[in-house]
Amino acid sequence: MIEDLLAVILISSIFMSGVRRVKLVTRVFIFQSLAIGLIALKLGLDTGKMDYYILGLLTIVTKVIIIPIIINKSLNQLKVNREMDLIVNGFISYILTGIFIMISFGILSSSHDNYIKTGIALFIIGVLLMVARKKAITQMIGFLTFENGIVLFEISLTKMSLVIEAGIVFEGLLLALVMGIMIFHINKTFDSINTDFFENLKE
Repeated sequence: MIEDLLAVILISSIFMSGVRRVKLVTRVFIFQSLAIGLIALKLGLDTGKMDYYILGLLTIVTKVIIIPIIINKSLNQLKVNREMDLIVNGFISYILTGIFIMISFGILSSSHDNYIKTGIALFIIGVLLMVARKKAITQMIGFLTFENGIVLFEISLTKMSLVIEAGIVFEGLLLALVMGIMIFHINKTFDSINTDFFENLKE
């Protein structure tokens, strides 16, 4: 089951890297986070460790329920459906994602820890979303995807402190809250949430 969920996370995340529709990117992020939460719960069931249960529940509550509500509310207020002008187009994004993932998997070929391998893939896709997109809300999803990679690293490190686990998950929630407010006010002030718009501002 866990290997299947990791494969689903990897495939869906690669798909996310070139999608233009913001709501679809959000749905893939929800699906990805749910799979990570289920992995943590399954590990808790298999090992009996409470840390896995707590990490799984925190991930599901914050990233499957609360953060998507914040994102969807922002999308509805801003009436944003898709990104028309990407810094890196979807096809090139897919190619870059595939190349970087193959390189990273090749470097880690001697490792049998699929959590770390999938986590690195999420790092790559998260960074790509942050640098290849212009809309702040998609860049935020990229950061949260990057953070999901950190959660997979946590899962591979069985001695990770519960305080650190909770802190990382709630950091993502805080980011979503702050970014939701900032994006709304940026759009209200400048009538745009494209971050490249600010390059034209002079001091």
